[in-house]
Amino acid sequence: MTIVSRISTYSLQQRTVSDFTRVQAELANLQNQISSGIKADTFDELIGDVEQFTALEAEIKKFTTYENNNTENISRFNTARNAISQSIEITDQMQNLITLRRNGSLEDNISFTQQLTDLRDSLIREMNTTFGGRFLFGGTRSNVPPVITDPLPNPVQVGVSDDTYYQGSRENLIVRPQSGFDIEFDVRADDQAFQDTMAAIALALEGHAEDDEEKVANSFDLITEGLDGLIQLQARVDSRIINLEDINDRHISLRTYFQGVKEEIINTDILSASTKVAIDETILQATFQSYARITSLNLTDFLN
Repeated sequence: MTIVSRISTYSLQQRTVSDFTRVQAELANLQNQISSGIKADTFDELIGDVEQFTALEAEIKKFTTYENNNTENISRFNTARNAISQSIEITDQMQNLITLRRNGSLEDNISFTQQLTDLRDSLIREMNTTFGGRFLFGGTRSNVPPVITDPLPNPVQVGVSDDTYYQGSRENLIVRPQSGFDIEFDVRADDQAFQDTMAAIALALEGHAEDDEEKVANSFDLITEGLDGLIQLQARVDSRIINLEDINDRHISLRTYFQGVKEEIINTDILSASTKVAIDETILQATFQSYARITSLNLTDFLN
C-alpha cells in the first residue's frame, strides 16, 4: 500500500509541476503579448496564419509601391497642368496684343514686336518646364529642352503650323497606376496647340514687320486655334489627374483594409488576453496550492 501510494504521489507531483510550468509559460507569453501589443515575434508562433500573413504583407507592399509611384505621377501631371495654365494665360495675352495691333490707331504705341517676343519667350519657358530635373514636355526624351532656343528655328513656311522648334521624342511616357492599366503622359511641346501658337507668333511678327494686315489677321485666327487647343489640352490633363487620384484612393483604401486584417492576425486582443491572464493566474494559484499540499505529505499521512 505504501509503495503504491508513494508512486501515485510522485506521479501526481510531477504532473502538478508540469501543469504549473506550462501555465507559467502561457502566462508569461500572454503578459508579453499585452506589453508588446503583438501576438507573435516569429512565423513559428503564427501557427495556421503564416500563409495569410505573408500574402497580406505582399499586397500591402504592392499597394504602397503603387501609391508612391502614383503620388509622384500626380505631381508630374499637376506640374504640367500648371505650365499649360500659364501657357493659356500667355497665349491669351498674345491674342489681346494682336487684337490691339489690328487697331490702326494703336499700332504705333504698343511696342508690338518687343511685347510679342517677350511673351513668346515666356511661353517657351513653360514648354521647357522640368520636374525632378527632367523636361516634362519632351516625351520619352526628357534630358534635353524640348524647344530649341539657341536660336529658335523659323517655320518651314510662315503661317503653316509645324514642329521645327521641337527636339523631343514622338513617344509619350507611360505610367502604370495599377496592375494591367497604363496611362499616357501625352503632354508634349509638339502638340498641335503649341504648333498653332508658335506658328501664329511667327506669322504675326512677319506680318507686323511687312505691315501686312492680312498676315496679322491670319495670325489672330491661328493663335485662337492654339488657345482653344491649349484649353482642350488642359482638360485632358485634368482628366488624367482625376483618374490617377481615384485609382490612388482605391489603393489607399485597400491597403488600409489589408493592414487591418494583418493587424488582427498579429496584434494582441487586449481584452481577450487580459481575461486569459486572469484565468491562468487563478489556475496557477490553485496549482501551487495543490503542489504545496502534495509536497507536505509524508509516510505518516498515508499510514494514518
